[in-house]
Formats: sequence, structure tokens, C-alpha cells
Amino acid sequence: MTETAPYKGPSTQEAHPWKAVVRTFVAAGVGIAVAWLARTFGIDISGLEGALADSLTATVWALVTGAVQWALTRPRFMPFFESIGLGTGVEAE
Repeated sequence: MTETAPYKGPSTQEAHPWKAVVRTFVAAGVGIAVAWLARTFGIDISGLEGALADSLTATVWALVTGAVQWALTRPRFMPFFESIGLGTGVEAE
């Protein structure tokens, strides 16, 4: 028989659905901004075929978005995210 973890209260998606959506859009926006900056200023991919350049840009976006989503789930980063209004808000519930 497997043991399940004790219920610790509602998740962000249950308690604050609008905040979960905002956090997802923020993560995607950061990914888009970094991918744009990398393609525009940082990485010279002008010699590559268009589809390959687009694939590299999409890869940068996916990696950065994933990293931001990961950071949004880590308790050690929560004080920072709370200070800018992106905290989960479920600690006191």
C-alpha cells in the first residue's frame, strides 16, 4: 500500500486561478523577451537557414520559459515573487 502526502491546503490553481494564469503568462513573456534579445542582439544566426534559426529561437524560448516556471515553484524564490505580486498566496490558507 502506498502512502499519500497529507493535504496541505489548496494549490494556487484552486485558490487563485487568475494568479496561476498571470504567472504562466509572465513566464512565457520572459521567455519571449529573452528569445528576442538573443536573436536580435546576442546570437548571430544570420548564416543559418530560416527554419533552423526559428527552431533555435523556439528552443531558447522553451528553455527560458521552463526555467522561469521551475523558479515559480521553488519556495526559496517565493519571497522575491511575493515582493513583485507573483507569489502563490496559499501559504496562509
